[in-house]
Amino acid sequence: MWPFKKSGEPAPDTPEFVTHLGDPEAERLEEALIKRDWATSREILTGAAPEERSYYLIVAAGTRGVEEWIDGPVRDEPDSALPLLIRGARMVSWAWEARGSGTSDTVSEDDWKVWFNRLRRAEDCLDEVVEREPGSAEAWRYLITLGRARQLSQEELHRRFAGLIEADPHHYYGHWQMQEGLMRKWGGSDEAMFDFARSRAAASPATHIPVLVPMAHLELCRGRSSAELQEHLRQDEVVDDIWEASQLSVFHDDYQETLLTPIAWNHFAYALALGGQDEAAASLFDVIEDEWITRSPWNSMSNFLKIRDFVRAEQAGA
Repeated sequence: MWPFKKSGEPAPDTPEFVTHLGDPEAERLEEALIKRDWATSREILTGAAPEERSYYLIVAAGTRGVEEWIDGPVRDEPDSALPLLIRGARMVSWAWEARGSGTSDTVSEDDWKVWFNRLRRAEDCLDEVVEREPGSAEAWRYLITLGRARQLSQEELHRRFAGLIEADPHHYYGHWQMQEGLMRKWGGSDEAMFDFARSRAAASPATHIPVLVPMAHLELCRGRSSAELQEHLRQDEVVDDIWEASQLSVFHDDYQETLLTPIAWNHFAYALALGGQDEAAASLFDVIEDEWITRSPWNSMSNFLKIRDFVRAEQAGA
């Protein structure tokens, strides 16, 4: 079994988690938004390729204070859907900030009112964006998130997902949000979550999307001990499931590395390592090196280093 004994914090000279997925434009965008520099922000967002723009929207949505001034660009650029999209995306993240990261029973009555008010304002913005631009994958992605937050029906979630894949059939974040909405904790089921992950993986070879399969297994084991997680990931059918997904994604002959590749590398490395597939995991650790370590799924650098060192020691002794 995996040596999951707790150890001290990593030494100061150990690697750090990658920020902004290593993308300097994402960092520049955040700085511009903090400075309320809409001209620079608009330039970065409009000049980005679709996948980069998808990530930049997440950066914009998570930048505190945007809600205080984005109404100006919305008003000043009535013919542009971009500031409206930024406003809607920020409202979604702002709602989550009010709700907090705890379970629903930890949210106060006043915070619930703020949550629903911000969700309503977000939906108004995003509905207007898709009215103007039905092919806006980013608007559909946030509408899927809103559908989950408002606990809309599975039918409505699938309707919104259909809008997403019509706009962009391989939109990673939209797929991820749809899978979240199908999870048991949001009113779905384990069966629906796995059916979605596997069917979309099969429909999306040579993309990041098959990483939804190991993510589904990690979600299934949420709250379990490390030993129980490892026991699950070492079941023959689970080993096969994750291996097949990796072959459809980062190990596919036609897979091309992009801005979002570190997300797939790290999640596959984690699931393959804990599942005892040391050779495949080691090859991913070799490309991740010290530069492309994402916080999820490792949670701590000491955990990442412990697992990587164990895999490499196993390979060296093989």
